[in-house]
Amino acid sequence: RKKFTILVTGFGPFQDKFPVNPSFEITQRLPECLPATSQKHPAIRIIPYPKAIRVAFETVRQLVPLLHNDYAGTIDAVLHIGMASGRKHYCLERYAHRDGYVKNRDLDGKMPSADEGRTIFGDCPPKMTTSLDYDDILLKWQSNVLGIPEGTPGCDAEVKESHDAGHYLCDYIYFNSLAHTGRCSGKMQGGDITARPVLFLHVPAESNGDMLERGTTITTELIRAIADSF
Repeated sequence: RKKFTILVTGFGPFQDKFPVNPSFEITQRLPECLPATSQKHPAIRIIPYPKAIRVAFETVRQLVPLLHNDYAGTIDAVLHIGMASGRKHYCLERYAHRDGYVKNRDLDGKMPSADEGRTIFGDCPPKMTTSLDYDDILLKWQSNVLGIPEGTPGCDAEVKESHDAGHYLCDYIYFNSLAHTGRCSGKMQGGDITARPVLFLHVPAESNGDMLERGTTITTELIRAIADSF
């Protein structure tokens, strides 16, 4: 199998209580390459997006199309990462939402207008999901994490399915990315695996060295699962 290439993004600081966002720190610690372990398991190239994405709706709305256009033809999939304060586990998000971004303001004190979903994204369904095989990836990821040797980072981590990406910047970047790829492929729903090859991972908010090492291992195992399922 040919080499599998994935782009991985993370967010920048969020509020005063999170001056370090672990999502971006994890992207910068990922290995550049993972060698093929067998004919079934392709070699993997990981491209970390070099800048932390500002926690701002306008930034995300403008950046996502540029991101996909800049890497068009060179990547097979995109993994967005964000932090979820209050969670100790790692979540793979199944759905992204078009509407409902009316409760929490971003770093600029702004949020999308209540009718943005119907105006800017009127051609998109209210809820979108990846064209990748989510269930297969989830099972492979959970299996990979169970196989992490005892005493090494990530060995006892909980990795779960999630159906609620939070109606904030994490949900928003996931939806924008799915909408862009859906428009490009002409498939907002269904289609083959290349139609909307985007996923979102939520990681715990802790950003000390041990947690970043743990998060990097868990993310690496998710990327292996995505590549193996592709």
